[in-house]
Amino acid sequence: MLAGLESVSFVTWFDENTPCELIKRCRPDIYVKGGDYDVETLEETRIVRAWGGRSLAIEFVAGYSTTSLLQKIRSQRDA
Repeated sequence: MLAGLESVSFVTWFDENTPCELIKRCRPDIYVKGGDYDVETLEETRIVRAWGGRSLAIEFVAGYSTTSLLQKIRSQRDA
């Protein structure tokens, strides 16, 4: 869904514990995390800001998470 948005230029995944190496390779202008993270304490923020990028946290909304969505899908599938 994200890749389909006009304002989104790239969506990917990573297998490492952090996305730091991927961020260094992709050099995003904007890096976004969920609101349950303090972006000021993340290594990713330091990396992105090194080339003038921005690191942002979106508002965390209880009950709207990937985990919650997967639980709903599984419960409907198993019903």
